Amino acid sequence: MKKNRLITFGCSYTYGQGLPDCENIPIINLHRLKPSQMGWPTLVSNYLDLDLVNMSHPGSSNFEILYSILEFNFQPNDTVVIMWSHYLRDLFFTRWFKSLIFRRRLGLWKKTTIARRWIDQMSERDYAMKTWIYMHHAGLHLENLNLKYIHYPAAPDELEAYPSIVELKNLYTHGIIFVDKSLDNIHPGIQSQKIMADEIYKILNED
Repeated sequence: MKKNRLITFGCSYTYGQGLPDCENIPIINLHRLKPSQMGWPTLVSNYLDLDLVNMSHPGSSNFEILYSILEFNFQPNDTVVIMWSHYLRDLFFTRWFKSLIFRRRLGLWKKTTIARRWIDQMSERDYAMKTWIYMHHAGLHLENLNLKYIHYPAAPDELEAYPSIVELKNLYTHGIIFVDKSLDNIHPGIQSQKIMADEIYKILNED
């Protein structure tokens, strides 16, 4: 008999980038194409005795997270946790958009001509407002499917600087608490992942 599932969406914080089983590959600096088994999604799924489907991807924007939610084939009794990313990211569609490898992600870390043009036109308020709308739309979609879900932004302080124009349900603004860092010295380490897992488990268990 199959277990019910935990479905997680997010960026590198949810993927577990930089953890010992998910280091960057030398020279080409690409992550291994498999999420870490040491991150908060695995811990929460173990706590709840659920099968895990981790749909996160490093560098994901909140637009990509919403798109992944809308195209995902949910099943009844799925539990969904969305760790929304930093809002200053974007994504645009290409001919090969369906492949994760060919998705054109834009972020402040990018040095391409397209990224520089995007940065020149970027507005923090604009991207914060869009994120609130993405979250609202994702919530409506999951409610329509009658699924249990929570919004858990990785950096809620960024969004709170630009108050929401929509009312959101199931929003938790604990954010990421860094007590240690991963091997890349950028992302949350093992202890920080454990703290996030405990917080998310507590929220889901109370609900």
